[in-house]
Amino acid sequence: MHQWSDLADEIIVVDSRSTDGTLEFIRTHLKHPNIRIIERDRGLYESWNEGIAATTGDWVYISTAGDTIEREQLLHLRELGERANADVIISPPRFVNENDLTIPSLNWPPRKIINKFGYHKPFVLSKVASAYLAYIYCPCCILGSSASNLYRGNALRKRPFPTEFRGAGDTVWLMRHSTTLRLCITPKVGSEFCVHPKPDKITPEEYELFMNGLSKEKDVLALKLREIVSSALWISLAEESKLYSRVKNLHHKRRVAWKKAKSKPLNLLKWMRLMSGYIFARTKLSLHRKKILSHLKAGEPQGPSHFQQVNLLP
Repeated sequence: MHQWSDLADEIIVVDSRSTDGTLEFIRTHLKHPNIRIIERDRGLYESWNEGIAATTGDWVYISTAGDTIEREQLLHLRELGERANADVIISPPRFVNENDLTIPSLNWPPRKIINKFGYHKPFVLSKVASAYLAYIYCPCCILGSSASNLYRGNALRKRPFPTEFRGAGDTVWLMRHSTTLRLCITPKVGSEFCVHPKPDKITPEEYELFMNGLSKEKDVLALKLREIVSSALWISLAEESKLYSRVKNLHHKRRVAWKKAKSKPLNLLKWMRLMSGYIFARTKLSLHRKKILSHLKAGEPQGPSHFQQVNLLP
């Protein structure tokens, strides 16, 4: 943080009662005229929300553990946010492991969206495009890594992250607010995301509850979209919803069948049939999502584009 901490009016540190010397290290080495340290129990989005609520600035950057951003990139994001009048500025990160070695791109949604719509320049998404992309890329998140992004302070403080969706709180956050936020995406890379093992294991039962929760959030977003999109896009979305439900249902059934096949080999045939159906449904869903993306790229007849380029000063 030393390379850019002077850009910040304030720094809020949220420590989840660490015992490895982190807090002592911060107190010794992180110097800033306006720093505040909050100590609280563990909880990823609970910690984010408490730290964000303590901010007062026009722009908020979330510096997450192990992830870095360059000074020039922060300045780029802020300039872009001001020029585009954006609430969130998204940028794709480089990926590294815990040894700080570069690893292949995980091809997260921001990179996919840039490759399809970006034309190598920053661009603003219409609220329809933001909502549709949030919908079809779920459970992944078009925000990518928040440590690669910049948020308008007021927009973020008014919209706390949901805490009941494990590591997908930002996915649900965007689905809930995509129709009220102005998103901007830049192809410029100037941050790193550290890929590290997740300490918490999720049981099959917890996974099903998690996926059911995401499905309910998608249903709510679909109803919002029905009120603001053309009939062609709505029909495409309704079909996507059916295909997604079928994929989710087949995914659950094949998991159950696989468990039974371990104790009763004859059930392996049932698992193979379900697996074939699952692969077919996934392929059909993927093709349909490409159709939706083509609708978005074409834009509304005689209407503005869903993707407006932003020109920066040289």
